[in-house]
Formats: sequence, structure tokens, C-alpha cells
Amino acid sequence: MPSVSVVIPVRDGALYLGDALQSVLDQDLADIEVIVVDDGSSDDSAAIATSIGDRDSRVMVVANRGKGIVDALNMGISLARAPLVARMDCDDVSLPDRLRLQAACFDADPGLQLLGTAGLQIDRNGQPLGPMDVPSDGDELRDTLARYNPVLHPTVMIRTEVVRHAGGYRRAFTYAEDYDLWLRLSETGKLANMDARLVKLRSHPGQISRVKEDQQKAAAALARQSALLRRSRAEPFDASGNPAQAIAAFLAWRAATGAAISSLERRDIELLLRTPGIPLAVTCKLLLLAAVGAPSFKALALGPRLAWRRMIARPAKAGPN
Repeated sequence: MPSVSVVIPVRDGALYLGDALQSVLDQDLADIEVIVVDDGSSDDSAAIATSIGDRDSRVMVVANRGKGIVDALNMGISLARAPLVARMDCDDVSLPDRLRLQAACFDADPGLQLLGTAGLQIDRNGQPLGPMDVPSDGDELRDTLARYNPVLHPTVMIRTEVVRHAGGYRRAFTYAEDYDLWLRLSETGKLANMDARLVKLRSHPGQISRVKEDQQKAAAALARQSALLRRSRAEPFDASGNPAQAIAAFLAWRAATGAAISSLERRDIELLLRTPGIPLAVTCKLLLLAAVGAPSFKALALGPRLAWRRMIARPAKAGPN
């Protein structure tokens, strides 16, 4: 039985996958398994992973057939045999002592549910760009979590049964599925970050954070609003469903409440309203509630700012993919 299961989802990551896998296999904690979930790659990703697996029996390659990152992650977690699951992206590099140091923290603290680390940003050629620090103080981490994601997803190690009990990642929060999971886990146990930089995170033009920036920000906003909702009621949307439909359902529910939108909510509502297809009536009602709840220049400017964003987005949508 391995002590750590490493889950690596990949879609068209052939350029860097070999280096990523080798960095895991070179860990000074050898008692591991590596689960590569191929999410419908059209390049040589599956062949590269399979070739490495033929030489090292610790590597398992499974197909997700293009169902998306959330399903790929959940598939990997469902197959994990170890009590700890470590995440890693197919274009990053783990330093040799990463898994051992993280696993030792779990051994020392039975109440620890999830542990991230700091990182080092590298360019597409592997050259260092600078440090990626994270809040490691417990109080600072909790405060930051309410405002944005303070945990670097590719550095995370988590107790397998904890993430399974929580229901894993949820499709409605795609592109911020990690943030949603951290928020839910923070309601039941301890999350932490190490200040040691144990993962090299690659920066390149094809990253989700670059090509899906608006969707990622909207998903993060939905995660924050959902966390607030869970304190008093069930979420008014299908968390396992389509992200755009979940956002539309939430905004329709929020408009129907008739409650004024506070200054703390306003930024999240604006991010959610950037989602295409939100009915005009819902948008207008929410803009009115924002103006009533936070009668400031920023609130009054929300409507024109949103209209401007939608106007400049139209030509880009009409162009080639």
C-alpha cells in the first residue's frame, strides 16, 4: 500500500509531462503511486505517460475521455489507494523532498486536513521568474481564504478520506473548483500552508488562469457567495451541473430576494454578471439592489462598467476560436 497517491490530470500536456512525471518519480519518498488521468488529449500525452509507466510500475494511466478537469480530478481521487493524495499539474515540477516533507506534517498533526506549500514560478523553458509565497500563519490563512484563494492547487496534499467525504470537486465551480473545495473543508477542519517552496509552477500562455480568466473569477465569486449561503441555507443551484447555469440560477435567486447588495457583495456580483446569457431583467434588478445597498460612485458605475465589458467582448466572441 503506497503512503501517497499523486494525481496528475493532463490534456494536451505532452511538452512538459515527462519532466513533471520524472520529478515525482525522483522523490526521496519512494513509497508512492502516480495516477495520470488523460482528459481526452489529442497529442502524445497518454503515450508519454504510458511509456514511463512501462518502465516504472508506480505509474498508472487512466482515460477520462475529455469530460473536464473536475471529473478528471475526482476520477484520480476515486482510484487513490494511499491515505494521502497529492496534487500536481502536468507542466509543473516537484522538488525531490516535497512529498516527504508534506507527509511528515500530516503524521505530526492528526487534525490537519489539507496542506499546501509555497512555490517558485518558472517560465516555459524552466528558468526561474520569482517566488510564489503563500500565507502560512493560521489566522492570516483563514482571513485570506474569505477574500481569495491562498492555496496553490498544484502543491496540495490532502487526506484521501476527507476529500471523498466532502464530495470531491464540484463541476459548477469549474476553473475555481479548488477554491470551492478549500472553503468547504475550512468549515470542518484545519487547512495549512508551508512556507517552503517545494514546487516549481510553470507560467506559459496556455494556462487556464490566462485563457479562462473571466470564468475563473466568476467561479471564485460563486464559491465565496456559496460559502456565505451555507451558513443559513442550501445553495440555490445544482453544484454538480453546468457552471453558467449555476451562476444564472444563483443570480436569479439573489435578485428575487430583494435584499440590498452590500459593498462586500458588490464585487462578486459584478464578476458573476460578466457571465454571458444573464437575463437583462435579472441584471437590472441586481444593479438596482447594488445601488440601494452601497450608494457610492462604484456602485452607480457598476452598470456602465458592465455594459462596456460586454460591448468590447462581442467582437472577440465573433472571431475564430
